[in-house]
Amino acid sequence: MIELPEAYAIADDLEKEILGKTIIDLGGNYTDHKFTFYEGNPNSYKELLVGKKVTGIIKRNYYVEIVIENYRLTFRDGANIRYYQKPTKLKKSKLLITFADQSFINVTTSMYCFIGLFDQITGSNNEYYQTELTSIGPLDQEFTLNYFKTLITDETEKLSIKAFLATKQRILGIGNGVAQDIMFNAKLFPKRRIKTLNEQDIKNLYDAIIRTLTKMVENHGRDSEKDIYGNPGGYKTILCAKSYKSGCPICHCEIKKEQYLGGSIYYCPNCQK
Repeated sequence: MIELPEAYAIADDLEKEILGKTIIDLGGNYTDHKFTFYEGNPNSYKELLVGKKVTGIIKRNYYVEIVIENYRLTFRDGANIRYYQKPTKLKKSKLLITFADQSFINVTTSMYCFIGLFDQITGSNNEYYQTELTSIGPLDQEFTLNYFKTLITDETEKLSIKAFLATKQRILGIGNGVAQDIMFNAKLFPKRRIKTLNEQDIKNLYDAIIRTLTKMVENHGRDSEKDIYGNPGGYKTILCAKSYKSGCPICHCEIKKEQYLGGSIYYCPNCQK
């Protein structure tokens, strides 16, 4: 899933590989995955984009955004974006964009994904994209401890820490994936209610958000996710499906796995309270 570390890493890679290139063909099987959602009619993408040049890559928190002259092409969630330097036989494609030098990007879906194309003048009507545009990201300078505290309200203090972090786009770019390591680094139990946190707990959670995301970005994403070349990121994820059986890296006790709020949570019963 694309969360903030992957959105940053993919944007950096795409800027290096496709910026300035002209699109000569576009295709894809738009109907073989019922959990791929489109903004705009995907059957019109080819007519709108062929002959146009990639003029920018915008670094967002949840989205990968490509500027193609007067259009914006966006991806989020389980969009697997891969770059190839030369023609390659593919098993699946939700969107395939070929450039004049014969390099191309191919997009497939894991679980579910969103692909959107819109004119930058009229903009997007997607509510999640609008939230992305109007909210402060966790690595923005404006995301201060005081700002973070404003997110704790009479309504949100009833939530668990996991729900507070990873739902409703409350904090851009944080989903269930990166939230696991944030909670571990803050030494906080995922099911604990926000209203039980004292001032130090809140500061620890804020610091863990900044510290964890910064490290993930510096290492080009998590090792549980892949970049546009199909390589895992350089950040060694502490708590995920691939790593939790190794035990707690601090106290070495068994990491617990549970289903909670529509996904898995991983935690150390000794370190996270």
